[in-house]
Amino acid sequence: MHYGETLSPRDENGFFVLIDEMSAEIKKRDDFVVVHHYDADGISSGAIVIKALTREGKKVSSLCLKQLYKENISQIRALGKNYLFVDFGSGQLDYLLKEFDGNLFIIDHHQSINTEEAKKFKWHANPLLFGIDGGKELCGAGAAFFFALALNKKNTDLSQLAIVGALGDMQDNNSSSSLVGLNRKIIEIAKEAKIVLVKRDLSLYGRISRPLVSYLAYSSNPILPDLTANEDNCKAFLIGLGIPLKDDFTERWLSYEDLSSEQKKILSSALIMHLANANVAEWKIKQLIGETYTFLKEAEKSPLRDGKEFATTLNACGRHKKPEIGLAICLGDRNPGGEYGNAIAMLDEHRAALRKGIEFIQQHGIDERKSFYFFDAGDAIEESLVGIIAGMLYGSIISETKPIIALARNEDGTIKASGRGTSELVRRGLNIGKALKEIGSEIEGVEGGGHKVAAGARIPAEKIDEFLLILERKFEEQLGVQ
Repeated sequence: MHYGETLSPRDENGFFVLIDEMSAEIKKRDDFVVVHHYDADGISSGAIVIKALTREGKKVSSLCLKQLYKENISQIRALGKNYLFVDFGSGQLDYLLKEFDGNLFIIDHHQSINTEEAKKFKWHANPLLFGIDGGKELCGAGAAFFFALALNKKNTDLSQLAIVGALGDMQDNNSSSSLVGLNRKIIEIAKEAKIVLVKRDLSLYGRISRPLVSYLAYSSNPILPDLTANEDNCKAFLIGLGIPLKDDFTERWLSYEDLSSEQKKILSSALIMHLANANVAEWKIKQLIGETYTFLKEAEKSPLRDGKEFATTLNACGRHKKPEIGLAICLGDRNPGGEYGNAIAMLDEHRAALRKGIEFIQQHGIDERKSFYFFDAGDAIEESLVGIIAGMLYGSIISETKPIIALARNEDGTIKASGRGTSELVRRGLNIGKALKEIGSEIEGVEGGGHKVAAGARIPAEKIDEFLLILERKFEEQLGVQ
């Protein structure tokens, strides 16, 4: 069994048996350090485990990290006695075992260095080790939720954060534009608890919190030709369809969610025709319609009421170096004068940064190699955002025939590489996480890994040319490029 593959046959029962055994072992212990990633999935999964352990009366400290590197070990060790890594740890299992063996627990969904060796470590709850796709069927927050449920069956309310994590991890990015696999079990639990309303609808970002003109003008996934970044065109487009922009009585700007069913159908059909006339790829057009997830216990106009908006809010906090704000939101802060208010401000900053990043790409263009696209943003785009921006380029600026690698500068002078692909490329053999992890063993100083469709690496600046050369060869081998 090679790195990056899942074990077969599929063994859901084995996964849940392990979760039950891990929860039983953890109940015997105390003084936990929860170490989690800084993106939406990482913050959600960290919050789930922190809440679940706290409800059991456990002493809990937490640490949110952008990446888990060997130099973080002493910092982690100083915080407690038992160490629970969530949404990462599988890719760093080799040195984590050396440092924390006996007090180490991992809940992750990323690829391991060696799946056979990873399976031997008992307290390693990773769906990939049980033939379950951790890139599509269960994210870190989803695995954390099942752990929380094993700790206490009353933790069904944490299903909301599990859904947020899955959407933040783009696990609905498939042909049905819906959450599948074990994610579906979480959806059913959340529906039964009256936490979420699920329906198929136009699924552009901002359906609840944005005025209609902004809803179209700020769309970046997909980019709407002649509408994205052009509010005048968006206004004319909507007026031409006979769709009101304001409420006649209150003069309040209307959002997509305020429209009638008939008005929604008119707008959806018009957008599909608009993209088709602009020769946008068919698969990208299909992404306009998908499942939407409305959280019924959140305020009606709050961005947290929509699953994707909640996830983007957490991403905004993490990727702008304020993950503690996102964690506070997940732990319950809804005070406009507190961290919730700070999160909304962070969300505006995040949107502006993404628009600026897209503009940079439009001005400077994309480089192309035999087996991948790439761009080097230097210091123009924050390294925490280049991967998101790279993924947004499919179907608008680049075609889906190759993966894309985005480069940016880390604060320490090293280079951040973020790779993105598509589900079709994965079907053809693409495994970005595997390629980056393997390069880490071939070039001294390179550390990387992740999923088949999305992964990242840290590279010494002087090794970037060697890195790109080897990466090109690996993608050629994976995709059968001649």
